Amino acid sequence: MWLSILWKRYDRALWVRVVGTILTTVTSSAIRPFLAVYLYDKTGSIYVISIILGLAPLMGVITNFFGGSLADKYGRRPLMIFSLFFQALSMAGYIFAVTPLQFALVSIVNGMASSLYYPAANAQIADIVPDHQYSEVFALMHTALNLGAAVGPMLGLLLVKVNQSLAFLASSVSLLIYAALVYWLVPETLESLIQRNKFQNSRENKGKEKQDFQVTSFKLRDHPFLLGFTLLSLPINILYAQVESNFPLYLRDNFDNYLSIFTSLMSLNGSIVVLSALWIAKKTERLHTPYVLFVGNILFALVAVGYGLGPWSKAVSLLVVAEIIFTIGEGLTFPNQNKLLSQVAPPGMRARYFSIFNMNMGISKSLGPIFGAAIFVRWGGLTLFLILSVILVVTGIVNFLLTEKISVSIKKESVHA
Repeated sequence: MWLSILWKRYDRALWVRVVGTILTTVTSSAIRPFLAVYLYDKTGSIYVISIILGLAPLMGVITNFFGGSLADKYGRRPLMIFSLFFQALSMAGYIFAVTPLQFALVSIVNGMASSLYYPAANAQIADIVPDHQYSEVFALMHTALNLGAAVGPMLGLLLVKVNQSLAFLASSVSLLIYAALVYWLVPETLESLIQRNKFQNSRENKGKEKQDFQVTSFKLRDHPFLLGFTLLSLPINILYAQVESNFPLYLRDNFDNYLSIFTSLMSLNGSIVVLSALWIAKKTERLHTPYVLFVGNILFALVAVGYGLGPWSKAVSLLVVAEIIFTIGEGLTFPNQNKLLSQVAPPGMRARYFSIFNMNMGISKSLGPIFGAAIFVRWGGLTLFLILSVILVVTGIVNFLLTEKISVSIKKESVHA
């Protein structure tokens, strides 16, 4: 009964996204626990693997400059299919890569392809979802991501024991299946958005309507909130970048069973998100968004402290507590970030807004491992994570001031509307 109600609550395209996200995240998360260590064993250099791991998001930053514009001009669906197909090719490329240069080339292709997906996919959600469901639906997608992340690390541990290439092959196949699902089952939403916008606007607003959907240039200086919001979100993703690069090496220096600890933490994180993300989204839906985002930043700062002290004191329990806090921080932050962007972005620039904002992820993941490695090699993991915790607190305060100002503007516009 409740399954039927839940199914009817959302558009079919969203359920395709949920299924595809779970499928691909399971296999990509299977690679995540061992990739940094695997590359380190191949190259023997923390700096080299930091560069290799940073190339994909760096190329994503470059691609992001035009990816959002393409999705706003040609549609969400073509960009999603293109992205998934070339991500599949890059995953297959890891099977055959041997030298650092080959791994770097594969990372470049992967970064360029994956950066095209989320601006188009998030804009698609904003196209078809009512305003009051933004936070809820973005939480649903985050739940799907973490359902895969809960299962994937343990699956990866099993696959690695058999053959490391199996994890990359499974990821490639799952991406191709998802691309096929989008091709057959997901309609284009941009045209319906344009038609709906035309219907809602009076004849006097036709000139403005044309401007909304035929923008040929995008000057970032004309969107100061977007720029500030993007820059202030960098530290959270820099913390994520350490989890995928320097944190496993920090664990390896302090625990004999570091790989089991790491995969258990990742699975714990994914499992709790699956159980709590939608509930957190519903509970915080009516709360003041700037307050929610500020609390999220503080929680991430506490996570950084736990990640620093846990291995240093060899206390696995402290890492478990940090991971639980991490989960709550995710549930509060990411759906509300996307919700606020959906409310602020002009309808004809939604993909570009998400594209620019997603650059914070690319920049963090490209420069974060190198930034972290420089501190980690010189002063150790404890110093690295304590510095991150201070940065997260400071940017959390500034971000609150920024989002408070834009939230007041949104409320005034809704009252006048």
